Amino acid sequence: MHHHELFDKAEGVMDIEIRRATLEDGDLIFTLLKEAKLPTADVNGNVTLFYVAREKGKAVGIAGFEFYGNDALLRSVAVQPGSQRNGIGSQIVDMMLDEARKKGIRSVVLLTETAKDFFLKKGFGIVDRSAIDNDGMKQSSEFTYTCPTSAVCMRTMLAQS
Repeated sequence: MHHHELFDKAEGVMDIEIRRATLEDGDLIFTLLKEAKLPTADVNGNVTLFYVAREKGKAVGIAGFEFYGNDALLRSVAVQPGSQRNGIGSQIVDMMLDEARKKGIRSVVLLTETAKDFFLKKGFGIVDRSAIDNDGMKQSSEFTYTCPTSAVCMRTMLAQS
């Protein structure tokens, strides 16, 4: 699970592990979402699979996936306020994309109001919402009510090994 060989340690990148969240992580997830001003209303619906990133056992961030067939919706990427600007968000997204690849996912989609430039750097492109042809995803709470229409829809296609 260690990805740190990819990084030059001099950049101050931390050794982060990411794993599926457990029930005990519920409060942490809720708090981080609130601090990041991300939707919390629908997180207990069991549709979103949360992952928690930890550094030396301390939770530094979270992210969630919703799987719709071969497509995944990435949502709720949030980093602990004290750990921001350390490249953690970037590492979390890399790990989530690895996870999706392992599951045979062909495309990862997200909606964002604030992080467009960040995700462009991560290889996501901007697409019109109408380009998303996955009906299950289109019925998701992210698409139907939690994200305002001003949110940008982005997608990356994953190369299958």
